[in-house]
Amino acid sequence: MKKTTSAHPYFMAHPFWDSLRIHPQSKTFDALKKLDTAARQAFIAEAVKGFYPVSYASLLAFKRFSDLAENPESKAIAHEIYLVEKGEKPLIEGSEMTGVLHCDQMKMMFESLLGDELPIEAPEHFEVLQQADIPHASIVKSMAICDLIENTAPFVIHFYQDFLIQCQLAFGVPSELLNRNYLDEHNLTEGDTCEDQHIEMLGKMKGNYRALEHSNDYEQEKAAFITLVSAHFEQHRRKMEEIAAGVLAA
Repeated sequence: MKKTTSAHPYFMAHPFWDSLRIHPQSKTFDALKKLDTAARQAFIAEAVKGFYPVSYASLLAFKRFSDLAENPESKAIAHEIYLVEKGEKPLIEGSEMTGVLHCDQMKMMFESLLGDELPIEAPEHFEVLQQADIPHASIVKSMAICDLIENTAPFVIHFYQDFLIQCQLAFGVPSELLNRNYLDEHNLTEGDTCEDQHIEMLGKMKGNYRALEHSNDYEQEKAAFITLVSAHFEQHRRKMEEIAAGVLAA
């Protein structure tokens, strides 16, 4: 039996992800096939906007934690992941993606699908990040956000890959035209099966701050960020649903 999103952790349980992933009840592929050029761009822009600022939140949270942490090992790990999120540490040294934010790499992947730019503002302008105010977060809050995003990252990659596949088939776009760097790199780095993957690195980072991880404040910060991100997802899910409903009713 296939999992529903309710079986996935934290904000991955939000129905926004049902609009992207492949599952028996999905109507996304049928809608994609009927979209005209303008509607395709609008629909995909909403899909990308869903995680775009949350991806950037990871960069901000690891940077903030690295600034605040006093333990040398934890500080170094957080700074390393921050550089990766910033695009300064690509898997292949000298890659053309060097210096490109991971959130922008995701955006570029879907732009390559469309052959056109997506109308998406800079991540700092999104309300969800303005409300989160991560650059001024406490060490507890920054660690909680790092924890949440890294432990949901594998599911993010699976679901955006599902969405990309459906778009390719609906629009007839061959893989050779796609800039898949975002998915290809994250399929290797997001996980916990070896020490150089981010969840394993996160575990070491948190290991020196166990008291914080098991505090009430930590759980409260996680819950607050989940609520904030879920409200953001809901805005974009509704816009996607409106676009899809328009063509499916025709």
